[in-house]
Formats: sequence, structure tokens, C-alpha cells
Amino acid sequence: MRSPRTSSSRSALPPVALVLLGLLALSPLTAQPPAPAGPAQAPATLLVNERHPAPGLATGGAPTTPEGFRALAAAGYKTFVDLRGDSEVTPEIQAAVEAAGLAYRRIPISGDKDLHLGTARELASVLAERGKEPVALVCGSGNRVGALLAVKAFWVDGVAPEQALAQGLQGGLTRLEPSVRTLLGLPAATASPQ
Repeated sequence: MRSPRTSSSRSALPPVALVLLGLLALSPLTAQPPAPAGPAQAPATLLVNERHPAPGLATGGAPTTPEGFRALAAAGYKTFVDLRGDSEVTPEIQAAVEAAGLAYRRIPISGDKDLHLGTARELASVLAERGKEPVALVCGSGNRVGALLAVKAFWVDGVAPEQALAQGLQGGLTRLEPSVRTLLGLPAATASPQ
């Protein structure tokens, strides 16, 4: 004959086992999946409309705060070439650039009248002097930077007009493109069909 103790143990076991099996079956539904990795964080831009038309060359609009100049230096840039015109630059800018540890150079380009062989040669000289050191080449937006890069490529480096224009566009050339096309001997741009 069976003892009452054995019989009650056996009858209690199946409900406990069912509860445990139920919990195990539900655990994948309630378990939190690992959090997905966030998107790779893009490097912070250091310049307005920042571009990188060549290794070690950042082009765009100039930073407006001492922190911006320090960020350029922290990113490894060694020279800050400022193409902004006289009315756009204050003495404090050069001091802030140099305080950040960057060499400061100026080649004032106020507009297309300043795009000539002299300024193209001056840019070529600064870039050659810096060698492989990273350079930040700036104006207000990057437009004049791209324009000067294009005429330098054509007049100093001997690059074909179409390639020189492409270099300028990669460097930030926008509104000065018609003037640059004229300087390079290229026809006016045609409107793209819509």
C-alpha cells in the first residue's frame, strides 16, 4: 500500500513542474534583447560646410570661437590659412588662432577681383611650406577657398581647366563658379534639365 506522503509528493510535483516549464517557455518573450549598438558617431565637423578635397586639407567656413580653433589644433591641424577679407577679420582672430597652437597665414580674397596669379602662387607657397602637415583653409563659407584652389590648380599646378574646376568644387566653390569658369577659359555652366 502506498503511503500518503508518497502519493501527495507525486501529485504536487506535476503542477510545480508545469509552472517551471511555463516560466521557462515565457522567458524568451520577456527577456530584454541586448541594446543595439548605436550608429557610428561621425567625426564632429570643425568648419562650416567642411570638406576634405585632399589628404590633410580641410576647407570651409572659419570657426567663430576660440574653442573652434582649439578643436582644429586638437584634431591635428597645424596651420590656419584665412582667406577672409580685411573687413571680416579682427586682430583677435589671429591671436585666438595662435593661442590654440596653430600657425596663422592670411591671403585676403574679398571676391573674384582677388583671384589672380599672385594669390594663387601665395597659396601654393603656403601649402608647399607646410608640406604634409594638416592645413585648415578657410573663408566665410568655403566658396572663396574653392575658387582659389581652382585657379591655383590651373595657373600654378598646370591642371586642365575641367579638372581645376572639379578641384574647386570639391573644395567648396559655389557662387564664384561663373567667375572661375571665365578665369579658367571654360564656357558658362549649362542648366541641367529638370
